[in-house]
Amino acid sequence: GVVDKVGAMDVYRVGVSNKCVIWCYDIYGFQGGRTREYCDKLAEKGYMVLLPDFFRGEWRDVEDPDLCDWIKKQTDWYGERQLDWVEKVLPYARSHGAEVFAAVGTCWGSTMVLRLCSYGEFKAGACMHPALTFIIENIQKQDLYEVLDEVQCPQLMITAGNDHPNEKKGGLADKVWSVMKFGPQCEFKEYPDMVHGWTVRGDFRDPCVDNASRAALNAVINFLRSYLG
Repeated sequence: GVVDKVGAMDVYRVGVSNKCVIWCYDIYGFQGGRTREYCDKLAEKGYMVLLPDFFRGEWRDVEDPDLCDWIKKQTDWYGERQLDWVEKVLPYARSHGAEVFAAVGTCWGSTMVLRLCSYGEFKAGACMHPALTFIIENIQKQDLYEVLDEVQCPQLMITAGNDHPNEKKGGLADKVWSVMKFGPQCEFKEYPDMVHGWTVRGDFRDPCVDNASRAALNAVINFLRSYLG
């Protein structure tokens, strides 16, 4: 892949297609974990994958003392993040031939997946170990129901055992989406033996982690194939 400058924002782009996946990363940012490796794997399946550096080179560790304040600043949809999509990433994607979109996110990125999937261009969203309740309710003090209610396309939620029940089968997301027209197409998969973050940050020397991570990525690929094509 290549890294292009879009204004002051770096975007990693890999693959050539009119079907575009926007990958929304975790708090570890643009160079974190196995994020780019996963972007490359999706591109191999026939998608153009864009990884925007929403944090502009910054990142945080879960132990950092300013983590919650930093997340609050970075998750301000009606501030910078929405403009990033409308004024930077969307025109850039279209200039490279994108016509239809899906969003994939891990941890922090799950909040971006929901926001992006409120736009009609998006045909599907997929989140691996989402941090929706923690970020939207606990940090931003916003109503998760309202954010879930704006989603307009089928969603795949892949959770670890220690992820929030709101994001699992029978939880708040499931209840909100089940009454929508795309509700029957939403899927919830839980890997109860895994811990939050395992797909991009887990120890792959452990065959259980390795296998569950492959299974999660395959689930994402199959879901995208169903709704993005």
